[in-house]
Amino acid sequence: MNHPVAASPPGDRVALSRGLANFLVELAIALQHHGVYPPGHPFLARSAEGVVRRLDTVLLDRASLSFGVARRQLVIEGVATDESNPVLSGLADRLHRHRVGAVTLRRGLDVDEVSAFLCFLARETEPGRPPREWGNEAWPHASLHSLSYAQLELTGDGATDDGHATAGVRAAQLWVGLARAALASGTDTDETPEPAVVARAIEQNAHAVAYDQVIVGYLLQLAQELRAEGGRGSAEVRRRMSDMLGRLNPATIKRLLEMGGDGAQRRRFLLDASHGFASDAVVRLVEIAAESEGQTISSSLVRLLNKLATHAGEPAGATRAAADAALREQVEALVGGWGLADPNPQAYTRVLDGLSTTLAGIIDLLPGPNSPEPERILETALEVGGNGPTVWAAVQRMEAAGQLHRVVQLLCDAPGQGELVEAGWAYACRPDGVRKLLREGGDASAALDAVLARTGADAAPALLDELAESESRTVRRAAVARLVALGPAALPEIGRRMADDRWYLIRNLLSIIAGIGAAPDGFSAAPFLRHEDERVRREAFKAALRLGGDRERVLGLALTDPDTQVLRVALADCADACPAPVLPLVCRRIDDPATEPEVRALAARVLGSSREPIAVATLVRVASAGRTLLGRVRLAHPTPEVLAAIAALGRGWPQHPAAKPVLDAARRSGHPEMLRLLTASPAAP
Repeated sequence: MNHPVAASPPGDRVALSRGLANFLVELAIALQHHGVYPPGHPFLARSAEGVVRRLDTVLLDRASLSFGVARRQLVIEGVATDESNPVLSGLADRLHRHRVGAVTLRRGLDVDEVSAFLCFLARETEPGRPPREWGNEAWPHASLHSLSYAQLELTGDGATDDGHATAGVRAAQLWVGLARAALASGTDTDETPEPAVVARAIEQNAHAVAYDQVIVGYLLQLAQELRAEGGRGSAEVRRRMSDMLGRLNPATIKRLLEMGGDGAQRRRFLLDASHGFASDAVVRLVEIAAESEGQTISSSLVRLLNKLATHAGEPAGATRAAADAALREQVEALVGGWGLADPNPQAYTRVLDGLSTTLAGIIDLLPGPNSPEPERILETALEVGGNGPTVWAAVQRMEAAGQLHRVVQLLCDAPGQGELVEAGWAYACRPDGVRKLLREGGDASAALDAVLARTGADAAPALLDELAESESRTVRRAAVARLVALGPAALPEIGRRMADDRWYLIRNLLSIIAGIGAAPDGFSAAPFLRHEDERVRREAFKAALRLGGDRERVLGLALTDPDTQVLRVALADCADACPAPVLPLVCRRIDDPATEPEVRALAARVLGSSREPIAVATLVRVASAGRTLLGRVRLAHPTPEVLAAIAALGRGWPQHPAAKPVLDAARRSGHPEMLRLLTASPAAP
């Protein structure tokens, strides 16, 4: 079944060949099936077979097929698919979200390999997963390439057995690819278009973003290839490139240069071009790039460069060689100087601060539906060691979109240290960065921890600000956890804020002190043990008991507190070792009918751990309800505190004269819970 491709308006662009269009649509539909149907469904095998059948037809006259990926378009053989086609735009979007810049499929791809390939792409994307973890080794005849010019490959005639083009042949292939892309021709031809025709086609397709991206990609690769080949079999390609660039309007060249990445990327392109392109083309590129970079080249230097280019274009001889070498040496020194760091760090800092206030204007630097995403810009800059306004504009856009944690993740994964990495960490570690990461929550937690590992106690003021001001309970809890993790280093700043009169802030500060297990210098919990708000008192008692000190006094205050939760804190602390002076207060609580049954049961367990006479007397009194006519002990109604008292007696005083009659009565009662408790309670020695 043939799937038609949405037609483009006449004259807008050349459509794909039917074979390529049908293959892409078949691939898109198969990918949809693998995302909808469960593994093993018959539809999946049929879909994979359809892809293999279409691909075999396309690969009859070639060894492989490669196509690039834009946000809503695919670029194949110099032609961008129609983004209004829902099937193909959906395929492009799926690949783009997987961070795929290009796909290569080779002859020999079978059904099983296609199924594995499609199952991987059908999975939901994992934000932040770098391309190196794709696992291309699972598909011997299929490869995914990240959106990086250095990783895109061209294969075809003239390649060696290992898939790499021979010297001189690759440059020629790239020129042919550039020419076909410029003419938007998807068909093979034996004729190579002339530079004038190519230049005219580029001028006529001005401002078509996807088109420009393909042209820029070829220009960057040609510059790299011609520099690497060092003159081996590439003279004709250099001549054609020089002729084509000489026919383009300066505005067109400037537009292509600006689309070719940030300042660092453009300078790298110019350095490659200075060694690979013809001399007159080099001078023209440098003049236009200087204007784009905001650099000033004196008229005297321009005349000198043009004179050197003229001599370099003369017939072979010593003068030509010397002029050519001098020209390229001067251009390399000139362009390399554009990347020097500002000698005034304060001025550089002010520029960065200014960027953060002019975000709206910076966004306009990257127009169009297929504009590079900020994350891609930053990732590429970290890979190549670039820096500049475009990179910082991308950082600002990510931060404004709540993606500062992705900036930190990319910094963590950066291949090395450098100016951009150091500046990026300084940017993320500033107080406002800490607050924003705290507010992002979720995926930002790991990024926040990475920042705090670098800032240490310097982040405490920002964390405490959020703790005091945030209306989100999740944010406040995260701030408390991070402050506890900072440990004693955070205590000086906490101590300075203990005078605040907001109850909720004091409560959280006391909770942090308890979590750290240490107090700021001069701190005393005493004023907060009698605070009017019971929520503050709860944390104050926890902190006081954790810090030690006068434990008996603190427990005495807690056991007389009207708040049930404070009582629970005190009884929990007494469970293993209750000071003898405090036991009467515990007995008073268990005797008080106004005390909640669960709290009375806790008090009974505390008495069960004591060997004091007052403890056994109280437990017997709680568990019994007088005597029968025959003089036997009558048990009280089996409430939680009565059951706890019987269990405590069985555990602590099984042979005590006062306790034994109560325990005998419990065994005679046949009450299943009492019997279980007495069986489970080991006798005291």
